[in-house]
Amino acid sequence: MADESQDISLPTAGQIRLAIELYLTEAYEEDRPGSIAPLIPSEEFDPADYLMTDAFERTPDGTGLGEVRSFALRLGNTQYRHMKLRISRPPREAVYMFVVDAHDEFLHAPVGSPDRDALEELKRHNTAVARTIGAAWDSAGLPTEKNFLRRKIKQVRREKASGRREPRTPPPDSGGER
Repeated sequence: MADESQDISLPTAGQIRLAIELYLTEAYEEDRPGSIAPLIPSEEFDPADYLMTDAFERTPDGTGLGEVRSFALRLGNTQYRHMKLRISRPPREAVYMFVVDAHDEFLHAPVGSPDRDALEELKRHNTAVARTIGAAWDSAGLPTEKNFLRRKIKQVRREKASGRREPRTPPPDSGGER
């Protein structure tokens, strides 16, 4: 498959730094683990280079930048170190959006297990943290799933009104749509 990196719209360095900072602010009440500091990019960085570092898990793994559907950075939260900031591209789209991946859906405890209540509480905690981070991103105008869906709905409405189909979703404007 050819490298499509010229056709995709990565988040800007400023958007990535803001997304990480808002994530960390909401995920950690005060003290962040020392292991997170090396994951935070410097003031000046190239998003493409940063996203291709070993700090990120990529899907699919081993592909060029233009073929990566999702970049995941494990930042955790106060109770669960596996939660991730994900930068994902929907199928057949050229734009990326920020998503919180609680990374706990595979965790299950059988009914009657002494761990069940604690696990369910952890999942509730992760869901609440993910919602708070997503709301902070939306308020900051970052490209999120919610904002992406709003743009898609507007695009479909414009297409219906004009009677023609528009090209792929355009990159979000710098202020974000609300």
